[in-house]
Amino acid sequence: MGRRVVNGAAFTFLGIAFRTAITVGSMAVLARLLTPADFGHIAMATVITELAAVFANFGFGSILIQRPRISRIQIDTMHWSAIGLGTSLTVLVFGLSFFASHLFQDETVGPLLRVMCLSFILGELTTVPHSLLARRMQFKLDFYIQSGMLLARAGTAIVMALNGMGVWSLAIGALAGSAAETCAYQALTGYWPRLKFSSSFLRSTWRTNGGYFGNGILFYVNANLDFLLVGRMLGATLLGQYQNARSLTDEIRVRMVQPLQRVLFPAFSAIQNDADRFREGILRSGRLLALAFTPMGFGVAAVAPELVRVLYGEQWLPMIPILQVISIATGLGAAPSIGSPIFNATNRVGLSFKLFFIQTLLTIAFLLFGSQWGLMGVAWSRLALSIIGLVFFRISLGLVNMGAQHVWQIMGSPCIAAGLMWWLLGMARGWVQTWTTSTAAQLGYLIGLGIAFYVASSLVISRTHVRDAREVAAKFRREM
Repeated sequence: MGRRVVNGAAFTFLGIAFRTAITVGSMAVLARLLTPADFGHIAMATVITELAAVFANFGFGSILIQRPRISRIQIDTMHWSAIGLGTSLTVLVFGLSFFASHLFQDETVGPLLRVMCLSFILGELTTVPHSLLARRMQFKLDFYIQSGMLLARAGTAIVMALNGMGVWSLAIGALAGSAAETCAYQALTGYWPRLKFSSSFLRSTWRTNGGYFGNGILFYVNANLDFLLVGRMLGATLLGQYQNARSLTDEIRVRMVQPLQRVLFPAFSAIQNDADRFREGILRSGRLLALAFTPMGFGVAAVAPELVRVLYGEQWLPMIPILQVISIATGLGAAPSIGSPIFNATNRVGLSFKLFFIQTLLTIAFLLFGSQWGLMGVAWSRLALSIIGLVFFRISLGLVNMGAQHVWQIMGSPCIAAGLMWWLLGMARGWVQTWTTSTAAQLGYLIGLGIAFYVASSLVISRTHVRDAREVAAKFRREM
């Protein structure tokens, strides 16, 4: 099990690096070929597709991962259930597209949705193959599939943007990536469904499915309410600025941390009955996440002025303060993200739903209050919510008899080191600007200084975290 987890984590980290390089690189190109309004139109359409995606999160794949044993008839049942769900969602989004333009007072949203709706049937086709790979912990194959999807998506979008297709380059690019992903999963996993279905098995999963579905609804509200408020109140251009600021920080929160959750869920599920191993796995996983990703959030905030100029260009400068606040919130939320695999592995989806419901009510209240001060008010609300998220992280640890002291053991020293790094880079900016007038060079110097200081301070105040990282790195070298 240890080798499989390390091997899975190794390919997950490799996938993270590849995804980040492709995503950030393609965004740097697209940001110069397209306008903020183009990204704003896509963000508006995404509010609708994410709402439909809530229904897609019905737990079919998670059930196949979490259960100790599964049969072929159960696998086939989950496949056909997912296909039926994907078809229904495609039809639903197509119908909603005729009302979306009125909701956002934007005529571009409706036609976009009538194309983007096809992603649901494509996505549900991957439910069972993806779950089988995760259950077998075959993350090497998953890495190849995700890499192909990213290249197809980015390549299609850039080619279309170069040919003047505007906002459609983003929509068709995403669809091309989904199609490539679906074909790859089908070809590489070797799963071919039979015309078999067990209604009794499906009925037996409704309670668990309902928990995943409920959490999906709440996740949607938490993730998209700010887009809805900004798009409705401030328009496509300002929404485009806010969306790109969130997109860049989501490379940490979603593109980097959440793939690791896919490794931790089956790993935690496999050792859920061994309390000592479970707790040690949580501590190690949390420490590694905090050590690796907390400084990324604080670092993006520190170099945001140079980063936006280099990656996006002068037309995106208004997003700098938004990016600074949101990225700190993302850094604080990295390690607590392991709370979700804990709830799922211990089959406490119902409790997770109740806590998530409370968090959602707080999200609605904070964002409605913060939106009165425009984009910055929304960004500061996100930061406040990330701090509240630490409370829910503490509750998830309580499921395995861990407490507040373990939250500090996981997050304390990396947050201190990252905060000191953020302060140092602010002090060093003036000196760096005297060395060179090139913004790209200034960004490089600041990143180098930040990494050097964070590593040095971690060696002093985060020794346990560093020891974990060294042990995992040694296992990586043996496995690769």
